[in-house]
Amino acid sequence: MAKRAMTPEAKALKAKAILDKAAEMFLSSEYEKIKMSDIAKQMGMSNGILFVYFKTKEALFFSLLCREYEKRLARLAEMAKEIPVQNFDDFKNLVMNELMELVDHNPLYVRLESMRTAVFEKNVDPETMLNHKINLYKLLSELVAIICASHALTQEDVMEILQAEASIITGCKLSATLPEEVIDIIEKNGLDGLQRNFKEDVRKTVNCYLDGYYKNHIVTRKDNR
Repeated sequence: MAKRAMTPEAKALKAKAILDKAAEMFLSSEYEKIKMSDIAKQMGMSNGILFVYFKTKEALFFSLLCREYEKRLARLAEMAKEIPVQNFDDFKNLVMNELMELVDHNPLYVRLESMRTAVFEKNVDPETMLNHKINLYKLLSELVAIICASHALTQEDVMEILQAEASIITGCKLSATLPEEVIDIIEKNGLDGLQRNFKEDVRKTVNCYLDGYYKNHIVTRKDNR
């Protein structure tokens, strides 16, 4: 069995290793099928030691999801600094380019985001939840400040659009994820129209949402001035 890490640095490294292993498992299995004992076994540690780091499976999942959120916010901020947002078209390009990069290169984020609605935060201890949310809010505020520097959009615009985009990612991923037996039936019966292409669906849906948001909010706001 693995020895329990004692120093803060060692505990942080062990927590990261646990999250890395959990990420591998969540990529290949459904949330409901993964047990904390499975993760402990993969880590070569006892269940008791695992619970020292993460008190519930929900807390572990929430920590992993927040880690991916942090990476994504950092990447968006990096892209926004490289090409400053001067108007809504710039913002739309930022959102669409980052979205396609996310879909192509970060399947973990997409999968965790689609699982999020099935995981209840009520089983996450308050301290863990508070610490993660404070950090996420800080990163999100920094990103919004970068995007809104030219005043092409308001903070409310950016917040609302990013939240809507997350919901679109979840919806498109869920509709495109079918059990193997259902896929077999569709293919054998030539029902290709029932199969969804996640990348194409999410690209079209977010693009349409952004166009609609511009027309119904940005343009309307300008006309009312």
